[in-house]
Amino acid sequence: MHPAPLYLLLTLVLRQATPEAMPTPRPTCADRQRIDLSVRSAARIQEICIASGGLTGFVFDQPASVDLEEEVRFGKVLRGRDSISFVPPPDLAPGERLRLTVRFEKDPPEQGVTFMLVAHPGQVTHQVDVFHDGRSRASLWQELEEQRAKNQRLGEENQSLHGQLNAPGGLLRVYLNGELGRQGIAAKALGVDTAWNAEDSLTIMEGTVFRSFYSVAVQVSIKNSGTDPWKVEKALLVANQGQTLEGIRFDPPQAIDPGATRVIFVEARAAPGTLLEALTLTLTEEGPRSITMANLPLP
Repeated sequence: MHPAPLYLLLTLVLRQATPEAMPTPRPTCADRQRIDLSVRSAARIQEICIASGGLTGFVFDQPASVDLEEEVRFGKVLRGRDSISFVPPPDLAPGERLRLTVRFEKDPPEQGVTFMLVAHPGQVTHQVDVFHDGRSRASLWQELEEQRAKNQRLGEENQSLHGQLNAPGGLLRVYLNGELGRQGIAAKALGVDTAWNAEDSLTIMEGTVFRSFYSVAVQVSIKNSGTDPWKVEKALLVANQGQTLEGIRFDPPQAIDPGATRVIFVEARAAPGTLLEALTLTLTEEGPRSITMANLPLP
């Protein structure tokens, strides 16, 4: 067996000696961030999320001066003795990084703290509270009260959701939702129309149109004769005037397996008194197969 060439041995040694680059951790992008510089972990450069058009402010627990990298690009910068607020540049590129350097008055001039402003579209840290010598008891109590208020609000929202889920069913639920007017809920069965546009593998078996006080809906039974499942990814209801109705909801989200028949229910908002004579229903999947049912008369 021949010994391995010298260059192969060197390559293996270098690969084992060189550690793999670790991905840069993403900032938390919390709406409000508190940084205690007296904590050892705060010695590293802190990353702060910014975005074009979003206001970000730094509040310090003692007087400080701030240097903002490429400040001329920023749309607005407001400085105070212990604070700075700014609107980031409108031409920020995703992932762009700008330095913000802070020098506290009681520290030596050469000593400073650097923060990295990282562009994250749609994610902004609106306020950063920076504590130089540890946080005061008042500050800790304030955060505790804020957390208690947040937990109480989440608890109330959770209780409200449970109440909605446990609300009575039947016509009482429809009435409580404001859908039951004096005319009740009207329904009109649809006869199968050969003019409806459906793929060969999809067959429309039957359908019904409903009209309540605030909404319209179409229930349609579809058979999948193809070899692949068919799942509705998008549904549209268009009025006879060409107006696309808003608040579209449809059920079920499950796919129709080959050889199976499933009922799909599509609902949209329609204000009382809206003149609607006919509807066009369009059901599409991610692939090429779709269904269009035009001129569906309302009851």
